[in-house]
Parts: sequence; structure tokens; C-alpha cells
Amino acid sequence: MSLVSTALLPVRVARRVAGAVAHALAPAPAPAADLVVIDGMPEGVPPAALQREPTLPAPASWPFGEHFPRTCGTGRFADGALFWTDFLYDDHGAAGVPVRVPTGGAPARGTYLYPDGPAAGNGADVFRVAIGLDTTHTWWRIDWNTLVDSAVPIGLFTVDTDRGAAPTNECPANAGVRSAGIDLALLLSGAGAWLIDSTTGTRTAVEHRVDMESRSFLAKVPRALVAPTGTWTVRLAAGLADEDGTGFAEVPFVRGAGPGQPNVYNLAFRTREQEKVPLNFWSEQAQADALADGDVSQFSLAVPWEQLAERRTEAEPVVTGVSTRWYVSSVELGQGVGDGNILDTAPQFLGRVQPYSVCLPATYAPGRRLPLTLMLHSLALGQNQYAAFDPKLLHEVCDGRNSIVVTPLARGPSCWYFDEGELDVWEVFARVVEQLGADPNRTVIAGYSMGGYGTYKLGLSYPEVFSQAVVLAGPPTCGVRLVRGVQAPADFDPTSHCAREGDTWPLLANARWLPFVIAHGGLDQFVPFPGIVQQVFELDRLGYRYRFAAYPVEDHVAFLLKDDFDDPVAHMGTGLRQADPGHITFAWYPQLVREDLGIGPHRVWWVSELRAAEDVTQVRGQLASVDARSYARPDRTRTIRRRRGVIPDFDPTPGLFTEMTWQVGGEVDPLPLLTLDLTGVAGLAVDVVRAGLATLSRSTITVATDHPVRIRLASLPPGTTVELDGRPAAPVVDVPVGRSQLTLTAT
Repeated sequence: MSLVSTALLPVRVARRVAGAVAHALAPAPAPAADLVVIDGMPEGVPPAALQREPTLPAPASWPFGEHFPRTCGTGRFADGALFWTDFLYDDHGAAGVPVRVPTGGAPARGTYLYPDGPAAGNGADVFRVAIGLDTTHTWWRIDWNTLVDSAVPIGLFTVDTDRGAAPTNECPANAGVRSAGIDLALLLSGAGAWLIDSTTGTRTAVEHRVDMESRSFLAKVPRALVAPTGTWTVRLAAGLADEDGTGFAEVPFVRGAGPGQPNVYNLAFRTREQEKVPLNFWSEQAQADALADGDVSQFSLAVPWEQLAERRTEAEPVVTGVSTRWYVSSVELGQGVGDGNILDTAPQFLGRVQPYSVCLPATYAPGRRLPLTLMLHSLALGQNQYAAFDPKLLHEVCDGRNSIVVTPLARGPSCWYFDEGELDVWEVFARVVEQLGADPNRTVIAGYSMGGYGTYKLGLSYPEVFSQAVVLAGPPTCGVRLVRGVQAPADFDPTSHCAREGDTWPLLANARWLPFVIAHGGLDQFVPFPGIVQQVFELDRLGYRYRFAAYPVEDHVAFLLKDDFDDPVAHMGTGLRQADPGHITFAWYPQLVREDLGIGPHRVWWVSELRAAEDVTQVRGQLASVDARSYARPDRTRTIRRRRGVIPDFDPTPGLFTEMTWQVGGEVDPLPLLTLDLTGVAGLAVDVVRAGLATLSRSTITVATDHPVRIRLASLPPGTTVELDGRPAAPVVDVPVGRSQLTLTAT
């Protein structure tokens, strides 16, 4: 293979090579006007990315609106209430006795487990809290992440009304924790709500409501009973209710509590600053440590009643740096956390509300459009992987490139970005564009390990959407592949998508317009190096742009923990995605198209309405493919350049690189011809305007297909006649198996 070669076009096409050329891994920036955008999203995203976010149900009697912050660990004033959002799936209690070996998911710092049944592995997880004031009452609200049975959770507000000496520091109701200056407490369970006098322990029942649809507990305390004056310091602890719902149930040793440890699974009013520590995957390290000690005073919320009376309202908090946000999914798979392990691709986090990690660079400001980077997480980790393991990488990708960076949870530790795991990525993508103003036309997809697999899978399935794909130690198949044909799926279920549709090798031809950056360790014990080299060789054979950085002495774990990815990060761009090309090559797995979830490829640039033949759709692991080439809008000439060298970096270790780039030359004279080579395709549409045929007086579309195919000629100019093999045809034409010719004539 020569070091310099020229991408060949048919000899009938004349060439005009321009004097100036661009030498780059990424394409020359396309004018934004050339990019097709649908409802603010890049053309080519699946329907899931175009859906509006569902609205969460609100308690019918709640009078203050739904002004909860989207950033976990933050609060805001609005419309007479103070609204707080807690972290999600952080209900792991104290750092006690690890009674169960984790089989899936990012490790928690707390050790508490739930009993089987309606607790659903998540039954005491506080989602949101609000405290409001009207003319007659103070209002107290807890929203639970999971509420299968109202008898499961219990919440205890403790209140320091004067920030002075108080009768006790010990929390009532068998919570087992203490906090400074408890003047009174408010207990809420499914059975009722009680105001507790800290001096006498006397309980006074107050108005109480449970709203199962919104998963809310509400309590109203008459102002005549307790006057809301000054600024109160409020704390909230949550756990499982005892049998009569009047106190906290004991957490026994067999569910992870050590001797004398409290009965609290979750504490509210912890800020993102308090939970910023290494390896804090669920933002509950500070909580776990405080519960192990028993003193939870540090987690509190100041409630200035005068400002609530004045109905102070402030904007949604804007948090730069790393934080966790939440969104409402279009699907609810159940409630709570399912039983799962890393050898099962089924979703584990089931609820309608899902978290994701986001990094906003220091330059972020509302209204400013910044590039977007999707950083997909690894197997058995979660949305906070990069903040927990690789803060340097996250800083370089975020602040170093002035890019918004998001990591979806993807419904579990091991979904491998199939089905609901893929849906989560697209819904996060849509919410970040909608709520944070990220530029969806400048999106890089990237990830480590399983996240690298997701980069291959999603990047190759939707090449029109992304400007670049960056794979860090990522397997090319769902599982382990030594070389092609010698591989083991990550899901032992032989009927899973992982086992049947998990190989990205057949999709590599889709990368014609999607540059890849790949970095890998030569001693990788989980993602064998030979399989990666084979993947790179195929990109090289195809003549596609890539950069491959190989580190001979790095293994899978050390490579991650060293947190040094300078070379791949240096080659991450922030440019626009590819505009309409002349040559489109695309293959897809029909089995991965889920119309019920709104996922699966359906178009690539000017070829749309893709539909696989029924017999192909019904056979597991089968592919359908399109090779569409418009000579009426030919791509510019390009010369392939290969470059090899040493990466002289001793952090982590020296590496070698191989790079293929294009030198883009001049424009090519058009011809009135378009070719379609179809395999396993039952239907598609061709936009004749974007394909360059609409302005021609006469043009030809040559079709070669192995299945009968229905072709719709979209955007056909009025008065244009269509012929199929010399016979009159309609703009929607059924083409038989074999080779056929469509002729378009302007009249």
C-alpha cells in the first residue's frame, strides 16, 4: 500500500484541482446554512431526539408551581416557596458493613440494602423537596424517586427555628441521627404527618396528603400552631417506615448497617460542593461518612420566611463545572432499581426520571451556543465516571475545548447502548440542546471501554449527526473480540442484541464522512489489541480518515486510572458535522430499529425513509445497506495522506500513532447520473433537489437491488416526468429485483 494515493473517481468525470488544499482529520468547516436542521436538531437523529419532554404530574393541592431546579444539589426561590432538587439513586445509607458483593453498577460509598418487595431497591430515595408559605399555613413536600407503596418511605424534617440553644440534638422517631439545635420536627409517612415537640416529644397530627401519581407526601402546618418567623435551618432524613408508619424501621446487619448506625438511607440538602470527592459515583460519599458518624448537621437548608412571604423568585441556577442534572424520560420501565449484573444488558434504572452528568465550561452563559461532546460511560460505571476517575480528561474536553460535556446513565451499568440505553442517550442529547443551548451541529461522540463501543455503535448508525467519533480503549463488538470471527458477547443470552447485532465491523463503511480518533493500550486485558488493529486496518483499507494512537505497555485499567489522554484530546475537534455529500454509504441492523422507542436509523442526508425488506428484518444479525452516489453533485477530489510517528509522552507512556488524512482538492464537473446499490432494502426516498438532479433537464438514476424496492422521488419539481426502463412511472415507483433505470425529464 503506497504512502500517498489518490481517491479514484470514474474516468468519465473530469477533475479540476484547486490550488489551495486543506490537510486535516476533520472535514473543512461547512457553512451552517448547508446543514439541514429539523425542529432544532440535526437531520438524521431518530424520532426520540425530536420528542418534547413529558411533564411530571403535580400534586393536585400544591399551590406553588413546579419550579424545581434541574441541577441536583441546588435550590431556588419561586412563587412563595423554596424548591430543592436532591441527587438521584444516592440512597445507600451509611458506610457500614458491605454484606453483598456488587455485581453491577458503579460502587456506592454507603452499604445499606433494601428488603425485597415494594421498596424496589430505591424506596427511600428523595427526589425533590419544597417548602412553601401561604396566608394560613406552611407547606412541606417530599417527592420520592420511587413510590410503589405509600407505606414504604418515611421522611423527617428537623427544624432549628432560632439557630440557638435547643432542647435536643437527637432526631426523634428512631432515625438514629443527630443535628444541631432541634426545636421541632415534622414527620411524614404514608400513614400521616405529625409535628413533634422536641421538649416533650408530643405529637400533633397535621393535615397530610399522599399523591401516588406525583409520588409526593404533603403536609400543611397551621401558622397559628407554629409561627413562621425569621430564618429556620431545616434538615431532612429519609428511610423506611416501621409497620404503623410512625417511625423509622431498623436497618439490620444483614442489610448493611453496622452496630449503632442510623436507620437513614438518604439525607437531603447536600450540595454539589459537599459531594465533590474522588470516586463518588452517586454523589453520596459525604452522606455515607456523616451517617457513619451520626451527625448530619452539615446538610441543611436556610428558609427565610420573609422572602417566601414576599414571593421572591429567582432564575434557574446556572452551575459551571461538573454537576448532575435530571430529565423526564418518554418511557417508564417500572419503578426503582432492577436486579442486574454486568453480564446482562437489560435496563437496571427503571424510573421515569433519569440523571445525567454535565460539565459546563467556565465560559458558559445562557444563550451562548457551545459545542457538545457526548462522553459515554464504561461497563459497570455510570454517569459520574469521568468526574470520579478522570477529572483531568473531563477538564481538557470541557474547558480545554470550550465544550459542554454530557454523560448519560443509559439506564444501567451494562446496557451497551441498546434499546432503552440508546433511548437515554438521545433524550439527554435533546434536553441538553433544549435547556442548556448546546449546539447540536457541533457534536463529538466519545467514550471509554463500553463507552467506546457505544461510540462505534451510535456514530456509525447515525453518521450524519456527529462531526467526529473518539474511541478510548473501546471494543469494536459488544463483548470481547480477539480478531474478527473469534469473539464472545458481553451478554450470555444468545438471543440478545449484544450477541446477534453487536458487531460494528459491518458498519465501518458508514464512516466515510465521520472521522475517527482511536487510542488503545497494547496490553489491554479486556479489549484485546489485535481486534482494534483489525478495525483500524479496515478504516485504512476504506480510505477513511482516522488517527490511531497505540500505547504498547498500557493495559485497560491503568490507562483509565492514569487519566492522561493528551493525544486523543488534542485531535478532538469542535467543527460542524458533514453537510450533504455526493457519495453516501450506509448499512444498518433492522433489528435495532425500535419504532416504539423512537430509535433506529431512518435517513442519511438526502436518502430517507429507509425501510428494510421483511425477510431481512426477521432474520437476526442481518444487515440492509445502501450505496448512493450522485454524480450530479460530486464530492471534491481528495488525496490520501498517511503519517506515522512516535508520541514522545511519558505520561502515561510513549506511544505510536498512525494517521490517515485527506488533502481536499478542487471541484468535479457534474454528470446527470445517480446510482443506487441496494441490499435488503424494501423502501427509501431520494431528495432529487439535494442530490443535485432537480436543475437538470434530463437525468438518470440507475438502481441495482436484490429485493423489490419502492423508491419515492422527493422534492420532484412540478412537470417532471419519470420513466422506469422506458415506461411511464409515478414519483413513487416500485422497482423490481435486478438492474433498472429511472429517467427524469423536465418538461
